[in-house]
Amino acid sequence: GLAGSLRVPDDSVLYPPTMTKWLLHRAARHGARVLTNVHVQEIVPRGVIVDGRRIDAALVVNASGAAAAQLTPGLDIVPRKGHLVITDRYPGFCRHQLVELGYLKSAHTLDAASVAFNLQPRRTGQLLIGSSRELVGWDASMNREVLARMLKRAIEFTPRLPELRAVRTWTAFRPATPDKLPYVGPWQPQEGVWVAAGHEGLGITTALGSAAVLSDLVAGRTPAIDPTPYSPARALAGSAS
Repeated sequence: GLAGSLRVPDDSVLYPPTMTKWLLHRAARHGARVLTNVHVQEIVPRGVIVDGRRIDAALVVNASGAAAAQLTPGLDIVPRKGHLVITDRYPGFCRHQLVELGYLKSAHTLDAASVAFNLQPRRTGQLLIGSSRELVGWDASMNREVLARMLKRAIEFTPRLPELRAVRTWTAFRPATPDKLPYVGPWQPQEGVWVAAGHEGLGITTALGSAAVLSDLVAGRTPAIDPTPYSPARALAGSAS
């Protein structure tokens, strides 16, 4: 049933934990004070409450992913659960990412659980197998039926997968919005509060672009792209209607 394929030689896979550490390191080099292993409890006027103490800030950016609506009530962002499987090390089994075209349809369907084939080789020789999407709130438990569907789909594209040994299976949450676009811009109900959240599965991939748009807006510059489609005002208009 495979009609054909398209190879993109310059395509790359980004490892989010390493990218995050790199960005934090660069921020620290530019004078940022990085706090880790802390819990932001509330955004308050001109600051935030972190582990019971107040930190003053003239500008607050809510970039807390699927949990963004907990800090900014009114943001229409919901957690969308996904399953992932990673294998033992098999160098050379797969040399580049494989993804089915139907992945886009799966990513943009919010009304039911969906699966789509996505295989990513790691530099370690491990293979990351995905993916699934479910709207089940913050239920992080393993859905065996969805996981089985996801693996069956992967095996249809790569029949030798059953020869490999899986070492870990887990779930995580993507921040989903009703119109599938992120919120990037000012949060009008709270002065000094800005939002960069709701990117679904593309948070790391679009992080620098979102930051460029947001920094231009904060500084009063005209962004390189029209920020209107990403305005958090969409959430306010939705709740009003």
